[in-house]
Amino acid sequence: CLIATCGDGVARVDIAEGQPGYEACDDGNAIDDDACRNRCTVARCGDDVVWSGVEACDDANDLNIDGCLNTCQIARCGDGVVQVDVEACDDGNENETDGCTNRCEPAVCGDGIVQRGVEACDDANDVDTDTCTNECTLARCGDGIIQVGAEECDDGNTDNDDACIATCRIAVCGDGFLRTDLSEGEPNYESCDDGDTEDSGNGCDASCLRNDTCGDNVIQDLFEVCDDGYT
Repeated sequence: CLIATCGDGVARVDIAEGQPGYEACDDGNAIDDDACRNRCTVARCGDDVVWSGVEACDDANDLNIDGCLNTCQIARCGDGVVQVDVEACDDGNENETDGCTNRCEPAVCGDGIVQRGVEACDDANDVDTDTCTNECTLARCGDGIIQVGAEECDDGNTDNDDACIATCRIAVCGDGFLRTDLSEGEPNYESCDDGDTEDSGNGCDASCLRNDTCGDNVIQDLFEVCDDGYT
């Protein structure tokens, strides 16, 4: 007659759970990482032994934010659990265009990923003068940023009476827009602008400084049949 021991291959059923000698299982081997531990207890996640073929890790704690989850699986980006000191976010999905990227970093303007519903573009650079601004908005005339190769100027408005007209071109005499931001005598001042740079007699001289009048020695189209420079 042999004394029953853990490892003899026979699970004792004559002892209540919690009593000395109680066995929950007994597989008769000395392997500690299978379904029945060497203490004749059933293997479980959290017992500090990696159950072969079932668990990827087992750190015997109830922390779910370290390298081993409470499911005894190795923590990874995308598992929905934020690892302290490793991940800034983890939303548990593979959607790269929401608030948390697939690198488990918060989505930001400049990361090269267009955040749906928030960004119009994202070119992953800090160049503010290309087609995508540093606020991740599409560059446009009137945004106050001069787009290199596309705009001559950009004053952040759509006015046609200042130094930069609404098409983001520098205001010049003959563009058909009268500048009102300058006083007489200042460079580029205009008193008139008829859309050309000719002394054609159609309302404004070539310098945009004088309105055509009778006696200016220029025949005004539709209004004068002659003008000898005398009044």
